Amino acid sequence: MRLNDLIDPERGPEALVKLAAYPLIVLVVCSSVLMLVAQLPAMAVLGALFLLVTASPLAYKIREARRHRPERGGRRGGAERTPLLPPNGDVE
Repeated sequence: MRLNDLIDPERGPEALVKLAAYPLIVLVVCSSVLMLVAQLPAMAVLGALFLLVTASPLAYKIREARRHRPERGGRRGGAERTPLLPPNGDVE
């Protein structure tokens, strides 16, 4: 969002609503996640944290391996197909 959006009479109210609503949504989501995490035992929280810490580098490695892999298919080296004329009874 640009600062000019707040001054513009047409887009100003929409920008103000976004400016007020998005931080509230983030606060509600974060507080609900914290309430759920507070009810879990410490080992479950550590296990979830360990899973996130190991999954991120693993996903990065998989992405990089797929990125540098040569593409499948490619040119087969066969003859190109030429279009054929439909069979006609009247050939001159």
